[in-house]
Parts: sequence; structure tokens; C-alpha cells
Amino acid sequence: MTRVLVQVIAQAALFLEFVDDATLDPDSAVKQLEDMAYQLQQLPPVERSEFVRLLNEIAGEWPDKEERECLLGLPEAFGIA
Repeated sequence: MTRVLVQVIAQAALFLEFVDDATLDPDSAVKQLEDMAYQLQQLPPVERSEFVRLLNEIAGEWPDKEERECLLGLPEAFGIA
């Protein structure tokens, strides 16, 4: 897993988490986050660990505190921690 791919997933997850209801139906956002979580749960354990490591690294550099906390909570929320 490359850092670029984890960065893309992080940005997509943040968009889905913080998008306003007028831009995207909340049920659609939740469905996409659930689908993302399911796909990440299919990773082999080694790749899952690498994803979490890279995500934590990216989150540590994230400028916005609320978004950074969201990123740090993703592994648990996605069931891959």
C-alpha cells in the first residue's frame, strides 16, 4: 500500500464525513463510508497494518484538528484497528 493511495482514501473519507446535506444525501455518504470500510476489511492483515500506519502518519501531519481526529479514529470506525 502506498502513501498516495492512503492519502486518497483519507481525503475521500473526510469528504464523506464532513460534506453538508445539501451537497450529498447523508444516507449516500454513510453508505459510501460503509462500503469503504468493508473493502478495507478485506485487506490481508499485513496490508491492513500498513494502511493504519500510513493513515496515522498522514493524520499526524493534517492541519485541521477536527479532520485529524477523524482520520485517527477511522481504523476503529472501519473495523480494521
